[in-house]
Amino acid sequence: MTLLVTISANTAALAIEALRPGRRVSTKDQVADTKADADRNARRAENAGDPGDAEFMIPATTVSLDLLTTGQQPRQQATLNQAQSAYRYFED
Repeated sequence: MTLLVTISANTAALAIEALRPGRRVSTKDQVADTKADADRNARRAENAGDPGDAEFMIPATTVSLDLLTTGQQPRQQATLNQAQSAYRYFED
């Protein structure tokens, strides 16, 4: 018994492309790539800094969600400092 399978030319081309060996890179290009990677990693290591350098970091953006149902009025938004001062006011 013989099984006959038909495939399209596009499918056959894709299958053949997967079987082809990868492009060979010259030794000179491999050395250049390795050197560039090493330089990039060295720059990253120099710029890593101490974890205590938080004051030099870019501050996070504020995100607020104002979820309303029908008939509700939007609430007044306040900054963190305003909210903390309001809590201090009510504690006193």
